[in-house]
Amino acid sequence: MSALDEVRAMMIFARVVEEGGFSAAARKMGLSRAAISHQIRQLEAKLGVPLLRRSTRTFSITDAGERYYDSCRTIMLEAEAARKRVEELRDEPVGKISITSSVHLGNLRIVPILNRFRRTYPSVAIDVHLSDDVVDLIGMGMDIGIRSGPLKSSDLKSFKLYQTRRIVCASPDYLDRAGQPEKIDDLALHDWVMYSRIPETLTMTCNGTEQKVRVNGHVRVDNATARLHFLRGGHGMAVVPLCDVQDDIERGDLVRILPDCILPDLQVYAVYPAGVTRSAKVQALLEFMRRELRDIDISRNG
Repeated sequence: MSALDEVRAMMIFARVVEEGGFSAAARKMGLSRAAISHQIRQLEAKLGVPLLRRSTRTFSITDAGERYYDSCRTIMLEAEAARKRVEELRDEPVGKISITSSVHLGNLRIVPILNRFRRTYPSVAIDVHLSDDVVDLIGMGMDIGIRSGPLKSSDLKSFKLYQTRRIVCASPDYLDRAGQPEKIDDLALHDWVMYSRIPETLTMTCNGTEQKVRVNGHVRVDNATARLHFLRGGHGMAVVPLCDVQDDIERGDLVRILPDCILPDLQVYAVYPAGVTRSAKVQALLEFMRRELRDIDISRNG
């Protein structure tokens, strides 16, 4: 095994440990599982010690493997960082961008935009991670995360994509059963489709006066798509972005509640690790997303 082959095998070993398996590492690196396994065996033969204990479905790392892994991971991260630094010197966007978003926003808006972006910049590879959990961008090595609301981490920089109104609405079927609210206090008497990212105490401004009302309901979800399904199904009221339900309201499938009362706007950002220079590919994607989202951005359209 040459020195170059050994370094390559060390990076593969680090990836296997990082991804938690041979198959996952193979998918990540674009190699076959057999090739991954062969490289690890070659490395163990070179070192003269086993690095992994294998079973039919799983593996565990040996003491020697634990000690060796830190050095291998350093080499892997340095190689990736060097590749990114070189890519940043190119004017034409090229290379891989990893991006994470919530499932609902990702499928509704981000993935269609990425589809169009790749048609414009086919040299850019896209790695999309959709999750309703708040992903650790730095820990997972992600380039961009799509977030709403104020940032809590000083380790992240932000790039505003768009701003949209949030409203309260319900289905006509629900309102036929429960009645139409006439003032903010009435909202507390109604059933709600509760969403984990919306506080139970709503703050609304009516006629220049800020009021608070506590709401609750028999349906609670942690996914915005599920919230829409229950809302349209007549299970209660919900706070939703206006841009998500504009068509429903125009068709009469949903009804806006207390339209003269205002909720704080929803602001959506692309965030990325602080200290990381925005490369040509990342800069191109951020600007592309903001242009594509211009039509729903009330901060631009009033």
